[in-house]
Amino acid sequence: MTTTLDRPQGCLRPIPIEQVVEDPEAIREIARRNGPYFMPARYLISGETAADARKRTPQVVKDAPSYLIGPTWRGDWAFNGEVLIDDSASLLHHQGFVTAAKEMFESEIVVPEQVYVNLSTPMNGHPFSHVDIPEFIGVNRQNAPGWFLQAMGSSRLFEDARISIATAVAWFHHGERGFFRYWPNGRESESIRHENMWNTAVVGDNDFMHHLVERVGPQGMGPPKGMSINTELDHDGNRWNVIEAGEILTSYSDEYVRLSLSWKAKIYADQKSLDDAQNEVGAINIAEAIGRFNNELGESFTSLTDERLQTALTERWSGYVA
Repeated sequence: MTTTLDRPQGCLRPIPIEQVVEDPEAIREIARRNGPYFMPARYLISGETAADARKRTPQVVKDAPSYLIGPTWRGDWAFNGEVLIDDSASLLHHQGFVTAAKEMFESEIVVPEQVYVNLSTPMNGHPFSHVDIPEFIGVNRQNAPGWFLQAMGSSRLFEDARISIATAVAWFHHGERGFFRYWPNGRESESIRHENMWNTAVVGDNDFMHHLVERVGPQGMGPPKGMSINTELDHDGNRWNVIEAGEILTSYSDEYVRLSLSWKAKIYADQKSLDDAQNEVGAINIAEAIGRFNNELGESFTSLTDERLQTALTERWSGYVA
């Protein structure tokens, strides 16, 4: 029904791409025109779904762990197969990404769904690696928050309903460092550092493959004080501004803002697998998913709004490894 495959070494073999687009500077120009950008970590700590956040009216979050507060911001350019930013249409159907995904999953059916950008200002390297947020037949980015989906993926309790997803990550950054490190053979094995951050990409099995971003910008040049999970990043035509509650905390020239572009597509083994997924054959719902967690945890949670559920799942099945 799904194309989830046995991954004895943690994930499928990633495929590098040496040239993503003919005019890479155009990608940065699209980014400059289409802010403001919000912190993606809100998916993990609030009840928002990706569908909520793409409406650009993210709710104000009162509390967030300090390690989740930037300085990285997200912008959606295509979501659920719908182009949100006109200039991104060709990226949603990027032939190089599609071809690599077919090769990696050994499948002919690739359904592009998402294009988004992450923008990072100067920071130390991430102290943890992570895997991406997965999706399942019946429980997905439309109806479930990121923290719930991540726990579903990390727990391995829902492999019967998992949808395989290919992820391409491309970079358009001329500034200092900002390297990408990933573990293609599992988190306990050797990692690979991708250092060419201009117009290159790696297509990977990122729902299983751990990865992280190393230091961005000069050593010791970190984010400004006063940021919260609600801080935004926007370009005013000259510089990138870090904005908290309408106040500019600091500004950066273009070279200090690392831009990565992510593309995601759902993968199906054959037409029957695609038809079954679209018709929700073998689907689960939120209540059933909570029930499986309850069976494993010995609990009796009933709703996504129960903060104790979020705490229990995050503590037991985090997608992050220090």
